[in-house]
Amino acid sequence: MKKPFRKKRQGGFTLLQFALVVLVSSIVSAVALNRFEYYREQAEIAAARQVVASLRTSLQARAAQLLSTGRERELQQLASANPMNLLLWKPENYLGEYYAPDPQQIGGAGWVFDPRDRSLVYLPRNARSFSFGSSKLLRFKVEFVRISNKSLALNQVSG
Repeated sequence: MKKPFRKKRQGGFTLLQFALVVLVSSIVSAVALNRFEYYREQAEIAAARQVVASLRTSLQARAAQLLSTGRERELQQLASANPMNLLLWKPENYLGEYYAPDPQQIGGAGWVFDPRDRSLVYLPRNARSFSFGSSKLLRFKVEFVRISNKSLALNQVSG
């Protein structure tokens, strides 16, 4: 006796299985994108802090050089100059000098020097999530500090 011919069932996803796979992959993608944004912001903060640390080191080295060679009068010039000029290589995101920098007008994220008040300003990519304290912008200024002798320091000032 011959068995009747049966149609072989094709394997694959059912519509419900496909919907579940799409749902789970959407949730995983949303969580991953959120974490990627967080890590990008953390990298931006770390890069800004690294530039500040390099500027502070360069400023201290230049001030020590001036003091050790008896050129204390040049400290005042150093305090009013653009601190980015102390670096051998400027950061890639250094945008130049702007009077009263406005992030909307400049259109980019990075460092700018404001000659009006002689401050160095960091314009973040996302001002809503990148803030230190009360200000949305990071402002740094070279100031005289009295320790044992005249000394200069790059300090964060309120914006």
